[in-house]
Amino acid sequence: MKKLLYLTFLTFGFVFCYSQEIKVNGKILLENKDDRENVIEKTKVHLEQNGIKQISIVNENLEFEFNINGFDKILITFEPVGVGSVSGRFYTFKNNTLRKNDTISLKIPYALTCKFDKSVNNKTCPTCKKEDEVIPISYGLIAEITKKDEEKKEKKYKSGGCVTGDCDPNWYCKRDNLEF
Repeated sequence: MKKLLYLTFLTFGFVFCYSQEIKVNGKILLENKDDRENVIEKTKVHLEQNGIKQISIVNENLEFEFNINGFDKILITFEPVGVGSVSGRFYTFKNNTLRKNDTISLKIPYALTCKFDKSVNNKTCPTCKKEDEVIPISYGLIAEITKKDEEKKEKKYKSGGCVTGDCDPNWYCKRDNLEF
């Protein structure tokens, strides 16, 4: 009986001393300032670690918090899924870097709506408020053929590259070197 009591006490002491409660604090960095009220009202942050899921609601300062025991890979996702930003990320921490009662602070970019949606039909530059130096941005593979002695023509578009996402700019202002 004494051995069982001693073993129970030793096991409890080991688990109590070596279990590590770590705080995960996060702040959402809004990519579209117009999303603020909707993010506060509607956004939930999900944390998954070792098959255990937790949910936190975003507060008025766009912050969230989790407490986790131990540390391993954690997956953080948002509901609703963000537009044009990372909606989930893995964070990996090594055993020798975190101690009991440590805090992990994260800053994660997030948007509910695309900040470029407003400019689809409006090519007025938000900086200089003019349209004369604004050209469209074209996406995809663009092939230009020029003859040997022919001068290159000034482009009537800016190449946006081959890879597109959910939230890409529509216009480019040559005067301000600004995509919008």
